[in-house]
Amino acid sequence: MNRQKFIVGALLAALFFLSACENGGHFLFEDPPENILDMHQNQYGRHTVFFESAPMQLAMYEPPLGSFIGMYTDALEGRDGRVIATHEAAIGVHHAAFMEVMHIGGDFPLLWVLECVAEQKMPIVVILPPEEGDTFGANWEAILTETAVAFGSVPVPMFVVFYPVPQNPVWDAATYIAFFRYARAIFAIHAPHVAFVWAVDAGKENFKETFNDYFPGNLAVDWVGLTLFSGSLEMSEYIAYFYHVFQRDMPMMLNLGLSHFSTEDHRYRIAETATALEYIYHTIRRDFPRIKLVNYMDVSRLDYDGHDYRISMDVVLQAAYRDSVRGFMTEFPQNFDDTLMTRPIRSAYSAYIEDGRIYLDIRTVTSELGQPVSGLIRWIGGTERIDAAVLDMRVEVGEGYVRLMDAP
Repeated sequence: MNRQKFIVGALLAALFFLSACENGGHFLFEDPPENILDMHQNQYGRHTVFFESAPMQLAMYEPPLGSFIGMYTDALEGRDGRVIATHEAAIGVHHAAFMEVMHIGGDFPLLWVLECVAEQKMPIVVILPPEEGDTFGANWEAILTETAVAFGSVPVPMFVVFYPVPQNPVWDAATYIAFFRYARAIFAIHAPHVAFVWAVDAGKENFKETFNDYFPGNLAVDWVGLTLFSGSLEMSEYIAYFYHVFQRDMPMMLNLGLSHFSTEDHRYRIAETATALEYIYHTIRRDFPRIKLVNYMDVSRLDYDGHDYRISMDVVLQAAYRDSVRGFMTEFPQNFDDTLMTRPIRSAYSAYIEDGRIYLDIRTVTSELGQPVSGLIRWIGGTERIDAAVLDMRVEVGEGYVRLMDAP
């Protein structure tokens, strides 16, 4: 027992020390660019720019190529008691992962995890603070350990989304980070097969200005996640902002819900939501390659925020969802690779194509690639740009994107 306590203490001390020495998620620049979405719009010849990172090790359960789809539903069990099979049969789509929610100190969802195993799904468990609102309590250390031991009792690959940063966080950032790091260390001992996910709700007040304050550091996190409920395509702005902070460091999980009905005006927007589904999933595949798992939140929140996000209740939305997720992976592999791989890095600035010539924003060249700019500079759309032909690299042009093949 004493030896175990010593090991726990040593791991915690190391984790706290190393995490304190590292920076959290970061933009490529000191000041985030205001035109973060200009490459989103394939208008006026603008294209998203990608270049390759240096070889890096894959994160825990990170697929080398492609992205998975998952699902969360609060639907009732089917007649045979099988929530997952019944729900997938209704929608007509297989998923690689399913999500469940529990409160710390509550019952571990063992039967649900076993159902995921039987259905060959990766379990994703969101752990929330205690229902009674006492964030620590007298036995918080014992509760954390008990929870980690419960997860360790089922040694299958799974994700834990631990204490997502809500709209009104209970703690200040320093307290939250310390508790998150401690929980991660406890899980590393008792449930080392669990990938730890830090997530933030895009509905958080002053989201863009404050969410990164709560990031507990790369050493405490395997994946990062963004939860986004929305009734419009403006959600792209939140995705792009979050993505550019973390794309270099780790894979991302997106928990997504699109509203097709609101109690504000009591209107159904089935066609608009179907279009939004196709747009968002297509954009994720094309423009955000480090979003490796997209969970659709098939829930009604009429009593909470006045919106219904379900796709399972309408045949038009079901069909749109089936079309939208084509090309995503629906099964997690049996074995995971931790090899070194390059990753596509998305530039914060767009390229402009005119008369067959590709003009890069000079900030892509100087700030992101670290190369000097030599050659004729042109002002296009109020931005200084340089012809990519003068750079010593191959360039690939695709649908809405430019890939710099030999960038350093």
